[in-house]
Formats: sequence, structure tokens, C-alpha cells
Amino acid sequence: MAFVVVYVKEAHPSDAWWLGRSRTQKLLHELSGNPARLDVREPVTLEQRRKVAASCQSDLFDGVVPLYVDAMGNEVNEMYAARPTRIYFIDREGRVAYNPGIGPFGFSPDDLEEVIADYLSRG
Repeated sequence: MAFVVVYVKEAHPSDAWWLGRSRTQKLLHELSGNPARLDVREPVTLEQRRKVAASCQSDLFDGVVPLYVDAMGNEVNEMYAARPTRIYFIDREGRVAYNPGIGPFGFSPDDLEEVIADYLSRG
């Protein structure tokens, strides 16, 4: 079983649709303990996107899960409808075996454990 994260177009860049604009939002973010940064500008080059992705991998995944970066044309984002948050299970044949829907409400890593166990039990 391999787990990967694909960093796609920034969801809430500080220079566009920024969630950290209000003091209330900043406070809720701090109280949640969420390590995601609120000061990320929209990368305009692939190198900038890679830099933000590396920070994301370090802050959120402790460098444990491989992280790939979508190209500036956002092909992966478009193909998998990855925004705002998506989680997929791709089977051995390369088919989508689990897609709980658009996040944040459809993003349920806890449900994925049961899906994986069921898939593996079928051999």
C-alpha cells in the first residue's frame, strides 16, 4: 500500500481568496491546532509551488508521506476534481475504488481504513 499527497493549486492564498483575513478566522485556526499556514501567496511559477509544497509536506506530513506537485496547468487538479479537498483510493488496476466526495465534508481518512481493509481482504 502506498500513500501519496498531490499538492495542487493553492486553495486559500493570502493574495486572493484568503480565509485568514478576519481576526475570528485567525483565532479559530489557532485554537484548532491546525499547522497549516495562513500566509501563503498563490505561486506563479512551478518553483514557487514546489517551495510551498515542501513546506506543506514538512508542516503537515512530517516528511513521511511522499508529496508530488501538480504542474502549473493544474492537470491533476482538473482530472481528479481535487479542490477543495479530496481523498482517493486507487486499486491495483489503476481504477478509483474509493471517492467519498468533495471535502471538507467528504474528506474522511478514518473511513479509508475500512475501505483498505475490505479491499485487502478480497485478495
